[in-house]
Amino acid sequence: MNRDIVLLRTVEVAAIASYKYIGKKDKDLVDKAAVEAFEVMLKNEKGFKLKVVNGEGELDQAPMLFVGQILGDLEDPSVMTYDVSVDPIEGTHPAAYNFAGSISTIAFSRENTMLQLPEMYMEKLFVSTELKESINLNKGIIESIKMMQLTANRRDLKCIILDKPRHKDIIKEMNDMGIIVRLIQDGDVLAAIDVVNGDADFVYGIGGAPEGSLMAALAISAGCKMQSKLVRYEQIWPNEQETEVRKNKEKAWLDKYNLDFDSILEDLDLVNDHRARFFAAGLTAGGSLKPVDYKNGKFYVNAFMSSHGIVRNFNSVYDVKKVNDLKPEIKFLFDKYKR
Repeated sequence: MNRDIVLLRTVEVAAIASYKYIGKKDKDLVDKAAVEAFEVMLKNEKGFKLKVVNGEGELDQAPMLFVGQILGDLEDPSVMTYDVSVDPIEGTHPAAYNFAGSISTIAFSRENTMLQLPEMYMEKLFVSTELKESINLNKGIIESIKMMQLTANRRDLKCIILDKPRHKDIIKEMNDMGIIVRLIQDGDVLAAIDVVNGDADFVYGIGGAPEGSLMAALAISAGCKMQSKLVRYEQIWPNEQETEVRKNKEKAWLDKYNLDFDSILEDLDLVNDHRARFFAAGLTAGGSLKPVDYKNGKFYVNAFMSSHGIVRNFNSVYDVKKVNDLKPEIKFLFDKYKR
């Protein structure tokens, strides 16, 4: 089967499997359903292999979708291997409490082109195609915003940013600059999809580093632009008991991955492949992606794909009875995660 269709179907089925636990206040169950769906959908595919570069964690932390895990055609040594970053559910908390902000997503690139990122904080700026030549995080976010306003010839650019205490000052500054700020609780990858789909001009904020790989693949594949920089834990949580422990962990991580806190990482530093691809499907979604719905024996799924500067938004309908008759591996998931 076509590789792109396999990956598109994987994120769609992961969202469908997790639908059972929307609003059940257990984010681990949401994630577990999606992780199993990923493995079931990918483990026996022929014609290619996928190597998890950024996943659910190391082997001892995550029994499935762990860093280094190989999925796909394990029997044929001649097939191509691709790097993947996966987030079976980005936004498990909003899914567990049934508010906007959760998707299933995967990105892939040629083997050995994707940078493995540590479990750290990262400052990320993701901008639309129109503004891709206007940013320079070396000069700081305020100067980048001024450059974007100059390029667009308007002040009222639309920004999506996580509504977190660490962003309080920059949110105020952006409001003072005339920026229209949309606050979200979770999901900067989903927010970046909104930029690609034209619902916003840029995403900015400090979030998880591994998600940066997904956003970089999205930027490259959709013709947008992303810049990023790793951020110290103590900058976000200066007075926490865990801060000293995290400082030691961060030093070890930086040494392991040959990274630092000063370098600006371009999207191609994170995913060095102009042919990278990105896939996502809405769970509780929000913005330009719609949430999964179920009615009269059918699942309705809104999905997204980008590659080579081409952006596609899909509306898929899964007729449970017909799928169960034709696809036993999906029937297993539909039976197990029937709401």
